[in-house]
Amino acid sequence: MRRIALYLGMAAAAVVASCSVQEKEFEASKGLKLGEARFFASFEQPAAEEGTKVYVDENLYLHWNADDRISLFNQSTVNKEFVFTGETGDEYGEFREVENGSTATGNAIPYVVALYPYQSGASIGANGLSLTMPAVQKYAEKSFGLGANTMISLGADDNLQFKNMGGYLRVSLYGGVSVNSITLKGNNGEKIAGKANVSMSADGTATLAMAEDASTGITLTCANPVALGATAEESVDFWFVVPPVTFSKGFTVVVNYEGGSAVKSTDKSVTVKRNRLSKMSPFDVNANPPTATTYKISHMWLWGGTGQQYGGTKVIDLLTKPDYFNKEDGRGITALVDNYYSLWNDGTFVNYAGEDARNWWFVYSGSVNPVNGKDVDVRKFYDVLPLSTGKFVIDGSTVTLTKADGTTTTATWVGPGTYEMPNSSPVKSVTITTQALMFEIKGGAESWDQSVMYTDYHAITGNPRALFIELDQMPDGFVVPEASQTTDADFKYESPEFDFSTLPGKWNVYGGNSAPFGIWVLGGSGDDPAFVSPIDKSWCWDDSIWRESDNGLTIKVTSVSGTSATGTTNWWSGNDGKFWNYIWKHTSTNWTDYYETDLSKYYDQIPKGEKEFTIDLTTMTATLGNGHEAKLLTPGVHAFAYGKTIEVPMDCIALAFHLMDPVPANDYRWKDLDRFLLSPLEYVIIFEKTE
Repeated sequence: MRRIALYLGMAAAAVVASCSVQEKEFEASKGLKLGEARFFASFEQPAAEEGTKVYVDENLYLHWNADDRISLFNQSTVNKEFVFTGETGDEYGEFREVENGSTATGNAIPYVVALYPYQSGASIGANGLSLTMPAVQKYAEKSFGLGANTMISLGADDNLQFKNMGGYLRVSLYGGVSVNSITLKGNNGEKIAGKANVSMSADGTATLAMAEDASTGITLTCANPVALGATAEESVDFWFVVPPVTFSKGFTVVVNYEGGSAVKSTDKSVTVKRNRLSKMSPFDVNANPPTATTYKISHMWLWGGTGQQYGGTKVIDLLTKPDYFNKEDGRGITALVDNYYSLWNDGTFVNYAGEDARNWWFVYSGSVNPVNGKDVDVRKFYDVLPLSTGKFVIDGSTVTLTKADGTTTTATWVGPGTYEMPNSSPVKSVTITTQALMFEIKGGAESWDQSVMYTDYHAITGNPRALFIELDQMPDGFVVPEASQTTDADFKYESPEFDFSTLPGKWNVYGGNSAPFGIWVLGGSGDDPAFVSPIDKSWCWDDSIWRESDNGLTIKVTSVSGTSATGTTNWWSGNDGKFWNYIWKHTSTNWTDYYETDLSKYYDQIPKGEKEFTIDLTTMTATLGNGHEAKLLTPGVHAFAYGKTIEVPMDCIALAFHLMDPVPANDYRWKDLDRFLLSPLEYVIIFEKTE
């Protein structure tokens, strides 16, 4: 963000000419004592184009109200309260300092900053002007409510011209009911209220940026119920003041009226610009009045593990294991307990995040990880419900949920009863007393490591098989309490940034011979390549493939200068003292022409022994001692050709070697021969730190 401090030298000269809209009829007020300081204020002229005017009265002008209060920083970082001494309806008038006995002192600044309405918590610092955009606004007839329209003035003297920080979204309603409140939220979790920072240029232009912890909703309250007309021509307008924003996936309004509520949503992108009006076509809150069936989660039954026929699987209620999951920022798994899930009869799914406004991180805590003590991101398994709003379709017992980003998940709706897990011995079962959504979980992998396979850790993070989300239905006519009508759609757990100071040391191939494997090939002709592990396809090679999985990489960094790092690597053969020979040994009679093909040109990428390397830290490209280049991948999800992704686990790194560009589909498409030999695109080795 640009900072106010950048403009100190030019503010005084540039603002005077632009801020006055009429001749001053007073003398400068500098030097007046407490209680005598006075300033004169006006508004910027509203936009004149039809469709963009700020309609506040019949003349399309803003007006002051008697006793309006402003925060004023009079050439100082001290926030002082000033009161309007004029009458309601004035377009221009005088403000005088409120004498409150304060003797606060601050730093000197060579300009005057004013904020409407008065905010005792507003402050000026290194990051600009910190303020709060109101999350609760008051209804006013044919206008925004008193105090909702945040305005800023930057000046060089005591003549203030206020400029609007927000734009205006007008919702028009009819239907013959009386409205108590309306809540507005973006469908992509846009931040539209709460903490914000403002930077200002010398011409008085202010730029507002919402803070990271800003809110995603605005509630418009009515002091008395507002009666709606019966037809669109008799609709009533409700104004929201919002920061300049693009609702990239549309927005939703929830109308609470006497006797019920209504939800109206659009999935079209809507942009609200500063000082301009965006309109929503009138809608009937009673047109096919939507009703909702609302649920709360009572249990989250997980079936998972390896070797169900040998007693190697478990049934666990995840909600009874809160210590298994990362609780940072209040987003442990128990954050779901106060959530409400409403299925509206118009096909809208709403996940209300409850009074804590929190969902679940989907992170298994490293504090209870028996393998390596590291956090494990399990979002790919358990992120099955829309996190804010979405759509649902029920076809028989099949429920298809569509999230805000367009991705879908599918569940089976099951009623009360005991459900046996297939092929489990002794039999494992889940007993549902109400109803549940049953999701089949894919993407896990079995582990036959006796020290791991029987643990809850493996059942939850390694090979989960099915999740039964058991739901308690709320009574007919139930309305989600307003305090619980929150969303938490835009969060994503971010593991700490990779610490390059940890790069020197010993790294082993991740996972070894057991899943999850650390050696991967993105291979295949045509537009549908896939990541496949050579170790998982051991029949394509001789027994030497297993040698690679215990290899180690020792990294030393000798210097870091600017955007470049240098050092040495030592690719050593592990405990078996041997390397993979890279020879294709698949015995298919249809592929005899390729038998014993040497594929070292693809997979013998890292130089053996101690060799020098360099890393370009801007592109994260490593050049190894044999001249081969690789991308250094840090923890997270990385995308390749055709959107195919691979995830580097927390506290791991990977080297990704580009082998060839995508090629047209051939006769061996989707075969191992094509993946590994004819059309390998990328070779990725994931490493885990050992020393």
